[in-house]
Parts: sequence; structure tokens; C-alpha cells
Amino acid sequence: MVKLKENYLEWALKHLKKYSHSDFYPRIFEFAAISHNWQKVKEFIMSIDLDNYHPKSPIINLAPKSNGIFRVAHQLDPIDSIIYTALVRELCEPIESYRIPEPKKIACSYRIKPDVGGSFFASETGWDVFMSRSDELAKKYKSGYVIVADITDFYNQIYTHRIGNLIEEAGKGTLDKQAKIMEDFLFGLNKETSRGIPVGPAPSIILAELIMADIDNKILTYTNDFVRYVDDIRIFFANREDAVFVLHELTQHLYSYHRLVFSGEKTNVHPMKIFRKEFLRNEEQEETAAMMARADEIASARIDELLHYATPYDIFDYDEEYEKVLAEVVNDEKIQLLSDTYNELFEKSISDPIDFILIRHILRKAKKYRIRKLVPLVLGNFERLLPAIREVVIYLNAVIDDEIVSLHKKKFNTILSSYYMKMPFVNLWISYLLRNQRLSIASLPLNYENILSIRGKALLALKRQDTTWVRGFRDSIDVLGPWDRRAVLYSSLALPSDEMTHWITATASSGDIVDKSISSYLVSKKKSHKK
Repeated sequence: MVKLKENYLEWALKHLKKYSHSDFYPRIFEFAAISHNWQKVKEFIMSIDLDNYHPKSPIINLAPKSNGIFRVAHQLDPIDSIIYTALVRELCEPIESYRIPEPKKIACSYRIKPDVGGSFFASETGWDVFMSRSDELAKKYKSGYVIVADITDFYNQIYTHRIGNLIEEAGKGTLDKQAKIMEDFLFGLNKETSRGIPVGPAPSIILAELIMADIDNKILTYTNDFVRYVDDIRIFFANREDAVFVLHELTQHLYSYHRLVFSGEKTNVHPMKIFRKEFLRNEEQEETAAMMARADEIASARIDELLHYATPYDIFDYDEEYEKVLAEVVNDEKIQLLSDTYNELFEKSISDPIDFILIRHILRKAKKYRIRKLVPLVLGNFERLLPAIREVVIYLNAVIDDEIVSLHKKKFNTILSSYYMKMPFVNLWISYLLRNQRLSIASLPLNYENILSIRGKALLALKRQDTTWVRGFRDSIDVLGPWDRRAVLYSSLALPSDEMTHWITATASSGDIVDKSISSYLVSKKKSHKK
């Protein structure tokens, strides 16, 4: 009988509360409820015999990709998210030790350094190291060639039995039980097939790095001059013949040992000149360069104005004055500079082909500084930006106000009536955006016809305090699936205290531990609100 260790279980809850359960989905309310009822939830999870545990089937949606196709994105049941996170947390140190050491600057992505606050990783993602090391190796092999390789549908094609084998290997005989539990857990999530790890949860990054660590070790048998970020591999050579041979051998190893294949679209042997042009780019540097170019225009205009009014007797050091004025512009007009820069870069990025790497970078930064200038471009290109729907919605949520909603009301309503609202993943994110209080002035049909899922409708009803919609499920909540059921339970917060308490207490009594946690959490919230 194998059970989770309490310290890893506690850590898992910290992680999920702070960093969320998935990179693809909005945060969910369940973890706040679980945290409120943690002692009972923890006792329940610790009573589980992992040898005989069968995880629930995850929610699976299709997220748009930049190349026009879709990727699978998983959303695990909340209890399974906790178990998965705790299981992987126990493996962190052995897996990190199994990887090529960080100082070698080869395996750059997500160095595994769990902390007491719930983070799996070092504060930096490793992208900057990946790019700078790529640049160093490109200079070393300036007349050479580089293999640029990417694995097709990597997470979904990982062979789970190989994960078990590599956990045993990394643990050197100390993790054999954990290896079996992890393999069985993934097998259960995949409906008893031996391929794939969940796409979205942070623990999956660690298992992916374990697989890639084995591939790194294979590449080391040919050369030390390579660098990798997740499954993006760059291997450098003095001549093309060596590059082609290693790509052949590595392709065979990838298939023979892992049943993985390289992407035909993204894998090739490139001359260094092409590599430098197409692959060595840095979004931060592009942003800084664009901002300084704009600042230079303003500073130069001010210097020209000063020169216009200068007399022959004035002492005027152009370079010194320029540097002083430039510093003043950057300091005094930073937000305006950023606003103009992001707008310029965004316009450039949405031309064909769309530069989604830069788009995501700009949206994250514009959200941070609450820069609203991008809103017309974002709303006007919403369909084309669907592969970045997460960043788009998070940005809009942060910056929209009543003025923006009034000004762009027609565009918001166009989005709600568009064909892509039929795509569950896109619909999910748009329904999340609709819960923004600022959008209450946008005309949304009262029958919630634009929202596909009952869960989405329930959370919107709660935001709108629509007690009529909530009461409509009093007699039918038991026929709902777990995700919808929990959301309807949660929406009962809109009801008067006595009515809510009577309903959810009776409903949760026949539910699982998460239902009971939601009931307890909502009763507590109502009591604290009364005070």
C-alpha cells in the first residue's frame, strides 16, 4: 500500500494556489475551497492507496496553434492535480541531478529548484541562457552548420513506460515504487493507453525534462556543442556532413527508445548565416531597440529646437546635450514611449506571417504597465490572435474600462457572435473575459446563449448576481458532470444566505470531498460577509 507523503502534499497545495493548475486554463475556484477545508481534504488524499487509485478523466480541449492546427490541452480534476503535483515534487531532486549540470549551459529550460513557496523552478526560465549560448556557438562555428530540431507533438507522444524506466534510473534504485505509481497514474489519466503526459500542468514540464535528459545524454556521445530549450534542440558542427549524420543517428535513437519523431516542418540542417538570421532573436532586445529609436526621435527633435534658438556665442556640446536630453525623455516619458513602442511592434507583428512570439511578449508587458493603446489592434485582429487567446484575454481583463467598452462595444459583440465561439477552448476564455465587471454594459443575451458550458454560464451568473438562472438548477444539479456541478454550487453564492446554505448543504452531502469543501467554503464566505 503506497500513500502520498504529507510534506509533498502540503507543498502541492501551495504550488497550485500560487501558480495555478495549468498554463492553458484560467484559475479555478476549487483550490480556494479545498484550502479552506484542507485538513479534511488532506486526510482524504492521504487515505488513498495509490497502488489501486484510478484518476478521473481530465477535461480535454483543443487550443489553436499559430500554424492553423490545434493542440490538446488537459485540465485535471482538482484532486488529481494535487496528487500529480505531489508525486512529481518527490522526484524533483533526483531528476535535476540526472540532467546535464546547469553550468554547462546545455539543458537551459526550467532548472528544477523547488522552494518553500511552491515554485518548481528557478526564477529564470532559462530562455536568455538558451539564446546567449546559441549566439556563442554560432560565433564559434561561424562558417559551419547547425541542426535545428523540434519533436512532433512532444507531450502527447511521450511513452509513459519510458518515464517509469527513467525515474528508476535517476533514482538509482531508490525510486522504483514511485516510478510504478507515476506510470500507473499517467496510464489511468490516458484511459489506459501508454502515451502522453498532461499538457498544461507544471509537473509535466519536469517529466518532459526527464525524457529530454536521456536525449541530451545521447547527443553528448557526438558533441558537447549543443543547446536545448524543452524540445527545441540546436546542435552545432563545422561541416554539413557531420550534421546530417548526427541527425540521422539521433532520429533513430528518438524513435527506437522513445517512439518520438522530429517535426518535418521545424527540423533541418541550416547554414550558420541562415540560422543567425532566422533563429537568433531576443524579444527584450527588440523592444528596447524600438523604444530607444522612438526616444531618439523625440530627443533629436528637442536638440534641433535648442540649436534653432542657440546663438553663435552659446557653448553647445551636441553629444553631451543629446545624452542628457535622451535620458530625460526615457525617464520622464517612459510609459508614453512604451505605449508607442508596443503599438508599433504590435502592428509590425500582426502582418503576415504573424509573429506570435513577439505578440505574446508585447501583450504580457502591456498588461504589466496597463497600456491601453493596443486595445483597438487586439479587438480588430481578434480572430487572427486566437493562438494567443490566453495572453489576449489576460491583457484585456487588465486594461479595459468603461470608456474602452463603450467605444468598442460593437467589436465586443462581433466577437460574441463569431464562429469561433463554437470552439470550447476559445469559448472558455471569452466567457472568462465576460465576467469582467466592465463588460456589464455590453449587450449579452440574458439566456447566455453565447456560452457553451454550464460551468461558464454558472460563473457568469454569479458575476451578474443572476439568482433566477441559479435557482433554475435547484432540482437538476445532480445530473450534471463534476465540473458543471461544482460551478453551479459555487454560483449559489448569489442567493440569500439561508436559501444558499440549505441548498448546498443538502446537495454537497451526497457529493465528493470537493463538493463538501465548496459548501463549507461558501457558508464561511457568507458568514464573513454578514460581519
